[in-house]
Amino acid sequence: MNQRPTLWIHDPYATPGTYHKVQLHCHTTNSDGAFPARELLHMYREAGYSFVAITDHEQITRCEELNSETFVVIPGVENTIVRGFWPLGPHLTRLWAAQDRLRGAPQEWIRRTVEEGGIVILSHPSWKGNLWTGEWSRKVLYQLRGYHLMEIFNPHSDPEEDVRRWVDVLRWWGPIGAVGGIAVDDCHHLRQFNIGWIMAKVEEVSADALRKALINHSFYASTGPMAEFGVAEGKIYCRLGEVATIRFYDQYNHVLLESCGTVAEYTPRGDEGFVRVECRTAGGKRAWSQPFWVERVRPSVEAIPEELEVEELRYA
Repeated sequence: MNQRPTLWIHDPYATPGTYHKVQLHCHTTNSDGAFPARELLHMYREAGYSFVAITDHEQITRCEELNSETFVVIPGVENTIVRGFWPLGPHLTRLWAAQDRLRGAPQEWIRRTVEEGGIVILSHPSWKGNLWTGEWSRKVLYQLRGYHLMEIFNPHSDPEEDVRRWVDVLRWWGPIGAVGGIAVDDCHHLRQFNIGWIMAKVEEVSADALRKALINHSFYASTGPMAEFGVAEGKIYCRLGEVATIRFYDQYNHVLLESCGTVAEYTPRGDEGFVRVECRTAGGKRAWSQPFWVERVRPSVEAIPEELEVEELRYA
């Protein structure tokens, strides 16, 4: 009997919880920011954030005493990976970092941070600062292993190019080494405040819950739109709170489907590799889903019931 292949859609949002606003990159007067830590955290809390990571340059600013059931401060640090002499080189952000600085090559920094329970972010990949030494080239992005996240929106970088590099990394490493794409403020001054963030799906406002969401990619990036992404009845969907242009892309950044409205859905064929969703409002505000990996599998059973032709693979 001929068998039809089953499509397995890996849905990062198929997990219990509710969405909470998260800032993963900002600076205080302890490095080159304009606001003292407590003032900046008060600003973020008033703007509706549940989680904020302070990532001062080369030093960890700790404010865990401000943690509560509704607001959690994550210790972090943004380090320069020196090329030649400081301050030349690209930036590596480490959340839940145990030490201000480490020694060795970037891969050693990643290894040590992960071993200590931290999360590693490659900051503003296409940034041309530090005398054009600040970018993470594709060659290095492909060589490094074990980092968790890449910034795809940062006011100091080129989001279009950063998204392209993120997509290339996703295709290079595949679902096993997949990297999440995040939006951040990289706030130094008021004009950079509250312009990029992620919405993380967590069961509670706690550091452990956020760490799980970041590792499982149960979040989406945004500069404004509130969205819901997921899989239902074999279709990848996007639901928005406002009208926007919604595009579904494959692993080669080809547009699979474009729609204008508040709801759109796409039925995978099986040859996409992964599908991601990007939304843009008339005012230019954007939201990005994480990748939905699509795998074509031919089960060993003799027949495939119609209702099992497309299945969702839920993350633990």
